[in-house]
Amino acid sequence: MDKDGNLVNADERWPVVMGSEQPEYYTTTKAQGEAIVLESNRTTSHPNFLTTAIRPAGIFGEGDVQMLPSMLKASQQGQSKVQIGDNQNLFDFTYVENIAHAHLLATQALLATHRIAPTIPLDTERVDGEAFFITNDSPVYFWDFARMVWKEGGETQEVSKNWVLSKDFAMAIGMIMEWVYWAMGKGAPNLTRQRARYTCINRYYCIDKAKRRLGYEPMVSLEEGVRRGVKDIMSRQGLGDKKAQ
Repeated sequence: MDKDGNLVNADERWPVVMGSEQPEYYTTTKAQGEAIVLESNRTTSHPNFLTTAIRPAGIFGEGDVQMLPSMLKASQQGQSKVQIGDNQNLFDFTYVENIAHAHLLATQALLATHRIAPTIPLDTERVDGEAFFITNDSPVYFWDFARMVWKEGGETQEVSKNWVLSKDFAMAIGMIMEWVYWAMGKGAPNLTRQRARYTCINRYYCIDKAKRRLGYEPMVSLEEGVRRGVKDIMSRQGLGDKKAQ
């Protein structure tokens, strides 16, 4: 990851950034949790206890309470008319069923390894003690994904009519809004410096390791996952087949 937070076709050989070098507390806690899991693999006291770590990227789908709901809310509030950055940054988003599929494949691999314990598989085949990136294997430009969600929710805004804000300008607005909301005791605004920065960075991964060792392939496409996820959320919002306004 570079100083701007970009991850370009990153694989499991990339270093895990934690502590003072990691500005996001949530990311640090995830890394710490993963370290505990992997360090528990084949310990001296429990040599037959096997673990692995799944690293999903950008989870969305049915039951989503964060990504899709916030995107649909932006559309419903008329905020989909604004784009931050030039939309040339690629992102990996992963449908939840594909992630569940990866967990099942990892479980099967661990059980197969357990049957031959204490023998350790070759490094090129090993699953226990290893981490695996899991994605839909379909990197997409950030705002293209958002518009895919908005269209499924009923958005008809033409891209040519969108307002495009530079990252620096959006960061400045975000900072002002953060201070205003803080002063008014309202918590966090919809636009923050972190969100402005996040929408302009590259975050996509190489999942070749998961393909080779787990036999992973996404079962559900990005488009179908969005369709299912948006349908579920609109149903939970009581919108049913209505279009987002």
